[in-house]
Amino acid sequence: MTAKIPFFLDGDKSKAICPHCKALVSTTFCRRDIPFESGNDVVKDLLVAVCDTCRGIVATPAQSTPAIHEAKDKLSSQQGSLP
Repeated sequence: MTAKIPFFLDGDKSKAICPHCKALVSTTFCRRDIPFESGNDVVKDLLVAVCDTCRGIVATPAQSTPAIHEAKDKLSSQQGSLP
């Protein structure tokens, strides 16, 4: 038996543990520009789960992973072409 991975859309609701609120909270999926930890670039228009209480990002659905990898690869290729 295979597990189904949920597919989320803008405005969908879910629940997650918010690291900022330190509680189980309701979330809303929306699109945001998310910076890499290095601060070198951002992933534009990424679907993420946002805490309905503090508006912090609490989760990234699996369907957003390819966009993260694409942005990371693009950044790596740009850095590789710098003098």
